[in-house]
Amino acid sequence: REPQGISRIRRVRQVSWRAAVLAVPAVMLTGLSPGLAAARPALVGPGPALPGPVPVASAPALPAGARLLGPQPGAAWLHVTVALRSRNPGGLQRLALQVSRPANGRRRAFLTPRQVRARFGAPPAAVSAVRFWLRGQRLRAGPVSGDGLVMLAAGPVAAFERAFGTAIRRVRLPGGRIAYANLGPAQMPAATRRWVRGVFGLDDLITAQPYLAGPAPSRPPHSGPGRAQQTRARTSQASVVACRAARATPAAYTAGQLARAYDFGAAYRSGLLGHGLTVALFELANYASSDIATYTRCYGISPVIRRVPVSGGTTIRASGKAVEEATADIEVLAGMAPRARILVYEAPSSGGLASLLANYATIAQQDRAAVVSSSYGICEPDLASVPEFALAEAGVFATMALQGQSMLAASGDAGSEQCLPQVAALHRAAYQLAVGDPASQPYVTAVGGTAITRYGSPPRQRAWNQSGPGGDGRGFRAPFDGRDGRPSGYPGNRVGSGGISRLWRMPSWQRGFDTSGDSSGIPCGAARGGLCREVPDVSALAAAQSTATPGYAIYGTAGTFHGLGWSSGGGTSLATPLWAALTALAAEQAGGRLGLLSPALYRIDSADPAAFTDVTAGGNDYLAPGGSPSHDTCQYAGVRHQPCYQATAGYDMATGLGTPRAALIIADLAGEGGPGPQRSPGAG
Repeated sequence: REPQGISRIRRVRQVSWRAAVLAVPAVMLTGLSPGLAAARPALVGPGPALPGPVPVASAPALPAGARLLGPQPGAAWLHVTVALRSRNPGGLQRLALQVSRPANGRRRAFLTPRQVRARFGAPPAAVSAVRFWLRGQRLRAGPVSGDGLVMLAAGPVAAFERAFGTAIRRVRLPGGRIAYANLGPAQMPAATRRWVRGVFGLDDLITAQPYLAGPAPSRPPHSGPGRAQQTRARTSQASVVACRAARATPAAYTAGQLARAYDFGAAYRSGLLGHGLTVALFELANYASSDIATYTRCYGISPVIRRVPVSGGTTIRASGKAVEEATADIEVLAGMAPRARILVYEAPSSGGLASLLANYATIAQQDRAAVVSSSYGICEPDLASVPEFALAEAGVFATMALQGQSMLAASGDAGSEQCLPQVAALHRAAYQLAVGDPASQPYVTAVGGTAITRYGSPPRQRAWNQSGPGGDGRGFRAPFDGRDGRPSGYPGNRVGSGGISRLWRMPSWQRGFDTSGDSSGIPCGAARGGLCREVPDVSALAAAQSTATPGYAIYGTAGTFHGLGWSSGGGTSLATPLWAALTALAAEQAGGRLGLLSPALYRIDSADPAAFTDVTAGGNDYLAPGGSPSHDTCQYAGVRHQPCYQATAGYDMATGLGTPRAALIIADLAGEGGPGPQRSPGAG
């Protein structure tokens, strides 16, 4: 029997990176699919119509050390995302599971957004009631998303304060960022509230972080990969030949070298370049078209790249360092799948959770892309205090799966302690083991990171870990003593993230793969004998800025690139568009969308293990042994008190199933289709 998703909220005592000690609810999945039923009875279908205004969003807990600065200007414009309840959350969940599972009779029998909305969206009368109420409050209410579960609203702060009965104030966070937050619970009329799952955007305390490592400025050419490696890649991958400037980038591999390392050559020689495929990039940043043009001219390619503004979009100046993320994502994807169409969905980073949900919902609503890649994430324990967001997000990802969209997300760059490098004021519990969202969501394929220690096809690799003052993977000794709680000698987030989810139970396709003995059902509150979702699912190159373990050759001058030019970048955020490019080629081979990849990938690993290069060296602990605290609590090969988590034979929480041998993965994914009708690879 397939469980029905999240069934309850358990009060647990845990600490997010923003607060010292808070009692917050932990969302738990009662089984193998994302929680689309709810965390409490009021979240399943329509709640009772109680008289008078009722809460729809609680006041967020301010971090320890935060300081109120005064009112948010009443005329300031605010974008808010309203998540609606599905009329049949259990049915949405079950069908999304069926179209995703190999050997199921409905395998890849995907639906259109209109079909999803008709069967699983909120009733039209409920949508009209919510829109009517918002407009009655002098707010702009946009159309509901394609699946009928998300509505965007906008207006001045003063109008939102009146509408939801709460004051919105400016807040200086411990790290110095100026944010805003509602001081009291947001309320709506009961008759309207009963169809609303949650309202997001009345605060921006929680923001997603880009997972890019680097870029590193250019150094003398001798620090890059050897000339012999460049020559081999150049002659064997004629479709992705790099210009001299890219080949001379220190400590960096070109797209051609990565194509050879991960065996894209057979696909290219057979004409698979991403023709007719559309890939969506989730971004909270803008980019300079001139930078992308320089990169594509270098490779002699001309992909179609278009911006799609969400919630007003954003600018390069407002993007901060995330402009580097958007630029690198586009370039890696274009270099590896040069004929794919790329849609860059750009939402403002200032909108907090509202921007995230609006961006993902727009990608699902428009349904123009067969593949979706996200290089951003949130420390998962932060979402324990807003379970409605995790549920709303899960609904969007299930909708993507039902529509045949393959959603991939970076696991993160902070090792097994995903929240740790984001803190501004450390407390002992901030050193906890944790993973990131959305990578931990069950209807998302999580991409982890490796470092190439010897180039070849396949390359020799180890789990990506450049932690420690020397960047050698030895970790940082806790407690940290650097500025703003950083470790002394902090180089940035440079460890591939992975571990056990606190929010989601282990999906059926992942069961039985981790044989280390370090799996657990405790963090997510699984029933006796059950386990929690583990991250990542797969991995690829994420290293950067090191002569010994080169990264990706990227080009950027705009914004925080500060005119840099060619440089070395890395992070699981670049491993993810590499996997997105591979997925696009597989969809082209299959002649149709692939949908959620994870069930097929685990099945492929069982049936054709040669399709993955198993990574068995290294680990992803961010902390050094002997510190206080430490995470030397795992057991490997019968030896206890080992760092969590180590790369082992088979699946592990450092590198997942391993890195791709693209020729085999593409053939296997293309052959995993089911008897149901398939939609076209790209638009519609």
